[in-house]
Amino acid sequence: MAHGPQGSAPRTRAEHRNALRSKRRRKGRRLSWKKVLLTLLGLGVAGLLVVGVALAIAYSRTDVPQPNEFATSESSILYYADGETELARFTGGHDRESVPLSEVPDHMQKAMLAAEDRSFYENQGVSITGTGRALWRNLTSDSTQGGSTITQQYVKNYFLSHDQTLTRKFNEVLIAVKIDRELSKDEILENYLNTIYFGRGAYGIQTASRAYFDKDASELTVAESAFLAGVTNGPSLFDPAFQEGNQERAEQRFEYVVGGMVQEGWLTAAEAESVRFPEIQDPEPTTASTGTQGYIATQVRNELVREIGVAEEDIDRGGLRIVTTIEQPHQEAAVAAVEGQLPEEPDDLKVGLVATRPGDGAITAMYGGADYSQEQLNTVTDAHLQAGSLFKIFTLIAAVQDGISTESEFAGPSPMEFTIEGEDEPYEVNNFRDAQFGMVDLRTATAHSVNTIYVQLNEEIGPERTVETARALGLPEDTPGLDSELSNVLGPAAPTVLEMSSAYSAIASQGVLAEPYLVQSVMSQNGVYDYEHNVVTKEVVDSDVTADVTEAMTHVITEGSGTSAGDLGRPAAGKSGTSEDNKSAWFNGFVPQLTGTVGMYQGDGTVSMRDIGEFDQITGGTYPAQIWGDFMRGALEGEPIEEFPERVGVGDVVEETVEPTTEETTTTEETTTTEETTTTEETTTTEETATTTEPTTEPEPTTDPPTETAPPTETGPPTETGPPGPPDDGDDEPPGGGGGGDGGTGDHPAPDSG
Repeated sequence: MAHGPQGSAPRTRAEHRNALRSKRRRKGRRLSWKKVLLTLLGLGVAGLLVVGVALAIAYSRTDVPQPNEFATSESSILYYADGETELARFTGGHDRESVPLSEVPDHMQKAMLAAEDRSFYENQGVSITGTGRALWRNLTSDSTQGGSTITQQYVKNYFLSHDQTLTRKFNEVLIAVKIDRELSKDEILENYLNTIYFGRGAYGIQTASRAYFDKDASELTVAESAFLAGVTNGPSLFDPAFQEGNQERAEQRFEYVVGGMVQEGWLTAAEAESVRFPEIQDPEPTTASTGTQGYIATQVRNELVREIGVAEEDIDRGGLRIVTTIEQPHQEAAVAAVEGQLPEEPDDLKVGLVATRPGDGAITAMYGGADYSQEQLNTVTDAHLQAGSLFKIFTLIAAVQDGISTESEFAGPSPMEFTIEGEDEPYEVNNFRDAQFGMVDLRTATAHSVNTIYVQLNEEIGPERTVETARALGLPEDTPGLDSELSNVLGPAAPTVLEMSSAYSAIASQGVLAEPYLVQSVMSQNGVYDYEHNVVTKEVVDSDVTADVTEAMTHVITEGSGTSAGDLGRPAAGKSGTSEDNKSAWFNGFVPQLTGTVGMYQGDGTVSMRDIGEFDQITGGTYPAQIWGDFMRGALEGEPIEEFPERVGVGDVVEETVEPTTEETTTTEETTTTEETTTTEETTTTEETATTTEPTTEPEPTTDPPTETAPPTETGPPTETGPPGPPDDGDDEPPGGGGGGDGGTGDHPAPDSG
């Protein structure tokens, strides 16, 4: 019997049965994989059908927007805090005027296609590759990309918001496809040209022609057409008048458009050679770019974009209704105070004034300059002024926090020398005019801004505590000149007017620091924007501490360097400050419900303010205090009178109630009083008293004035050779000499401060 190879067939019935079962199992496995594949395929087809049905339903329910539904509002409007009175408009308010495509030159039409959609007449309204690429980027990164055809852009203009979300992109595609089916290409292009935003408040080609070239669209040249086609990609980037650097970008964009026209055969190379960048007229001024309101509008724009997330183009497109925190009576009082007190000569004096609500942060008034169209530097938010003796309040807060009473007494002779570790020469500090003070408490030292006493206090608590307090009250860590040197109490640091106003507002609100803001609410006509500001606060100082510090600051206005502010008819507290050589001067003060801050300098901030008006030198107690007083009286008219919290007496020595047993003890106690000290000082005290109680101003330079970027190097923070000399401030008397660097020695000039 012939047999196959050994082991090729089962020898028993059992083996045969097992072999059959194995084959069935293998066959079953093969069949199961086929079933899985068929099932997946079926599900895929079903899914596509579902998606297709969903798209069909969505498509059928999508309406084609009409051109007159696009950008129905020409201006975004800013309102005062009442929500009704107009403050400014962002755009020029040009009336949108539609023109038929027949009145738009062919080269204008082709320039727009070269700039935005060169396959316009061939595509189906949607760029599959562009949209797919944008979708992939949106799914694989945090960014959102465009990829729109002209038809898609036309659709996008139906939405007030230019949000790059997937939902918006989906709707855009559906509408674009439907429009492409229902309208001719010429109709789409005509509608697009009549609704696209060109910048300068201009919607549509006719309005843009007027805004940029003062002519009808029918008269546009090839060069003018190429520019207008290019500017639509980003008016804030390509309008040469909008910001520095735009001219170069606009020229590059212009070359791109002209080159595209050549590539597509719409312009010959020879014709392109003769096309030159056109001359563009200046934009018409708007209320958002002129006057004092221009500074407010610019800050509002920055807050909308950076803090709230509103797109730049949505601000320019219009339709936004923005309610600011600016209170009209406060703003009018600010303008009137500056114009009423500031001398006409020299004509380059600069003032920054801002008012904030303690505990809330709302900015109720802002004077950043006389005319934004003439100078764009905002003296409230951009200029950095060395703070001078305003910093003494930070030292006082730190001292009270450390248990030192505002009734603590210090001697205030002038000059005084302080040993600085690592320095060969002692650090010499002078009071203004070398005024001599006997034993006086910190309230009196604050009123008259006694330099030698405050440097002693800073030495006792440690100058790093002054820095800690300044930062706790909101000064940025990178504030120019902010350091831990002993001299920091005299204010070489250079914050902005707004930053110092916010810091003092925290004192007025009993230790609650509030983030300053200008925008109360934002609404859009189609509901895309519906924003209400949430107040952001933080408790940074104990209320017992601020009560005692505030009480000390009231003496500045009632008897010290701030008396020239005049009587407000209500409790008020404040502090003056002046930089070295009188290059900047401040007054910063508050009532319980409002803080006002005034900073002043001349030119670029490097000029000493001397022999101006009735004063031989400008200090914080001169024009700044006068402006502050006028402003506060005007702004607070009609507002209720509020009281400060009573002084708590942190760190006060509690006197024993045991009756004195001897007459000698009583005499000894009397000897320790300030009155006794005054008597023993005799001539020195008398001279000092005369110096500190005459007029109403106080010289107090301690630091350099503001500049746009950083304070002048000559008055910057302490160098390695030693800390800067003290600012001398502390008199009510108009300064007549002894200021500037008179109190300094060697490399340490002595600023005057108040």
